Amino acid sequence: MKALKEGAVADAEQIEGSSLKANAALKQQVDDIDNLFSEEISAFSTLWNTPFCHGNTEDKHDANDNANDNANGNVNLSVDYGDAQASNRLKFSSLSSRFPHAPENAVSMWIADMDTAPSKHIAHAISAFVSSHYGYQSVDICEVVAARYAKQGADIAANSVVSTASVMAAVDTALKVNTTKGDKVMVLSPTYGPLRERITAQELKVVDVSVDDISIKETDLDRNITALLDAGSTAFVLCHPNNPTGTVLSEPLQHEIARFCETHNITLILDEVHSEFGFVDTETTANNSAANTRSNTKNTAHHGNNTCAIKPFAIDSQFAQDTIIRINSAGKAFNLSAIPAASYAIIANDELRDKFAREIDSCHLEASPVAKVALIAAYEKADDWLACVLKAIAFNRQYAQALINVLSPTTPYTLGEAGYFLWLNLNQRFVNDTFIEVCKRGVIGVDGASFNAPGYLRLNLACHPSTIKTALLRLFS
Repeated sequence: MKALKEGAVADAEQIEGSSLKANAALKQQVDDIDNLFSEEISAFSTLWNTPFCHGNTEDKHDANDNANDNANGNVNLSVDYGDAQASNRLKFSSLSSRFPHAPENAVSMWIADMDTAPSKHIAHAISAFVSSHYGYQSVDICEVVAARYAKQGADIAANSVVSTASVMAAVDTALKVNTTKGDKVMVLSPTYGPLRERITAQELKVVDVSVDDISIKETDLDRNITALLDAGSTAFVLCHPNNPTGTVLSEPLQHEIARFCETHNITLILDEVHSEFGFVDTETTANNSAANTRSNTKNTAHHGNNTCAIKPFAIDSQFAQDTIIRINSAGKAFNLSAIPAASYAIIANDELRDKFAREIDSCHLEASPVAKVALIAAYEKADDWLACVLKAIAFNRQYAQALINVLSPTTPYTLGEAGYFLWLNLNQRFVNDTFIEVCKRGVIGVDGASFNAPGYLRLNLACHPSTIKTALLRLFS
């Protein structure tokens, strides 16, 4: 395995070297960044698998627990993700069919999962459950979810929680019980493509609310919120923190939006699955301007180390809670797409919650018992694992920004205050067929067109730093 890893590093260095031969000065700047970040790269690299080599990913976050398990005679469920296991991940297995223009050595940064194994505590819990339970089971997540929110300073009632099979099932159901064919539904744009798809699938009309316009509202106190929102809409599907931009709206603006929706009887349907990935105290939060794209690399190295969960949207606007359906899951934060972990809706209004729950039940869209067990283990036992991953992602955000500042300082990009996405505006760099050109260069992200933003590219930074470096070199060298 060590030889494989050494070979992977050699492959990466060969790609990087060939793309920089024409510009020794640029190569020196990139080397300087690596030297500046050498400590962090060394510390965090062991967490991640890479597209070049998928080696042993023993749950390093729980190393002490591994020793305790062995001493107690328990089975160690740490997983070795060898090449065969990695090839089964959709992130890698579907490249040739989904992205025919990409070369074989393309780096895969598209789908929203992380290149690290989940906490072994979750595997232990699932294994114990399936080996000792059979038949239909009753597993309750309500108290655990309420406790999770309490840790984040949010007070929710346990009986307001309804489990669902997935976030999209919850969104679809929320639309079904709150809208009628032909109704208008607002979305914060750009936004996650499947959210738009669920709206149009129910023959509803999408009303785009620009995240850029909302950002302008933050600094333009004379601008009326009614100029941005549609009072004639029945619902507002709001991905917050935003996917793909990572935007976190200010609490005053959240309050204002909630007040507007309450006044006009508009149901707020909130997708908050990226809320655990908060980086609100960093200087990498805003869209880069001409000034900060030229910021000194050394200064950049110290940004982005403070992580925390993003406060639930408008949670302190008590008047609005009856008009809100907030949807979340342990799946994204704890990297449990393979299970997946239970999703849930939090609905304070009794009548609305009963209506939603009946629809979920009638369509058999409740989370499975195994999914609920995974959620409970994640929320109760995997916070140390999550803290480790958040620190690694915070570093990757710094590293990506430092590289872009050197490789393409005029390229507009967004990291936002939350999430593990880099949102690149490549309209000026690749004027025609942007996504095809990107794929041909061996970089696979998500086409901005799927977010209603042609010419943009979303890259997943929850990966090995060498993946980020290789991708940005291929795009900008």
